[in-house]
Amino acid sequence: MTQSILVGKTLNNIKIADDSKAILFQITSGDVIAKTDGDCCSSTWVENIEVTIKKFPAQVLSVEYLDLPGSLRDDENYECLQVYGCKIETDQGTIIIDYRNSSNGYYGGNLSWPDDNYFYGGVYGQNISTERWIDLP
Repeated sequence: MTQSILVGKTLNNIKIADDSKAILFQITSGDVIAKTDGDCCSSTWVENIEVTIKKFPAQVLSVEYLDLPGSLRDDENYECLQVYGCKIETDQGTIIIDYRNSSNGYYGGNLSWPDDNYFYGGVYGQNISTERWIDLP
C-alpha cells in the first residue's frame, strides 16, 4: 500500500472482530475494514492492538508497516509463525497492530485494505472474518 486509505481521515473509534481476523476503523466519512489475509493454506490474525490515543476524534497522519522481531520456525504450536506490524500515527497518539501468520513456511500474511483489491480469504475460507465487532480490550 503506497498511500493509506486512512491518511487524512478523522478516526472516531476502533473495533476488532470477535475472531481477530478484521479491524473496523470508524471514520467520519464511513467505516473502513482492514482484513487479515494469508496466502493459500495459511492463517492470519491480529494478535494485539496497542492504542496510545489520548482521545477521539483523532486525525490520521501516517500509516507504515513495521518489521517486528519474533518470526519462528518449528514453534511448538506452529510449523512456521511470522510476525508483522502496522503503525498508525495520529495527532492524538499511536496505534500499533501486531498481526501473525501461521503456515508451513512457504506462505505469508498481510493486512488487506479496501483499496488493495486483493483479499484472498484462503483455500478453505480460513481467513474470512465473522465481522462481529467488539470493543478493544
